[in-house]
Amino acid sequence: MAALPTLALAGGAWAAPSATWAQTFGDIKAAVHLVATFQDAQGHAQPLEFWRSAQGHVVRRTGQRTELRLSPAADGEDLYQLRNLPGKVAYTVHRVNLYRLGIFTDRWSVQHLLDRPTGAVSLTRLSGAAATIAGQSCTWWRIQPAGAVAQETCWSASLGVPLALRAGGHDLMRVTRVNRAALPDATLPPGWHELNADVDISPD
Repeated sequence: MAALPTLALAGGAWAAPSATWAQTFGDIKAAVHLVATFQDAQGHAQPLEFWRSAQGHVVRRTGQRTELRLSPAADGEDLYQLRNLPGKVAYTVHRVNLYRLGIFTDRWSVQHLLDRPTGAVSLTRLSGAAATIAGQSCTWWRIQPAGAVAQETCWSASLGVPLALRAGGHDLMRVTRVNRAALPDATLPPGWHELNADVDISPD
């Protein structure tokens, strides 16, 4: 998910004491599985399913077309796999080679289903911010990156994921179900092709 949110809550926003990203959103890796809907580039609602293990492995399936898998590594060279579901093709690549392509992935963002801005950012807790979505409690925060459009997220501190995302007064994502189901099996089904992108990208 690249996109985030804006919600007009009664009473507006109040300026909370200065909060850093880590203080507000933390680094929770509790096992979680959620089902949600998100808005695609054409404004159509699409299904989203997200799994995260306690070890930080992630599976994110969007629109029944793509599936992103993250396998974190202790040395930082995380392994990513992008699966084209209709085409039955899986592309695997390590983080260092994504960087060589100019794709700067952020492990935290993938693991928490929320894009973390790379530059300066202002965080504001909204008044009347407490909410309950899909039976889980969350708090609305406005995220204002420098020079970019403000977005809002209803953040679940206990789960370490957003339960809703909005931007410009429009829903971008809303969770409909939460549980702790295990990650789907990583084994590729029969008939799939796996391509190692490292071979073509690495200068070695």
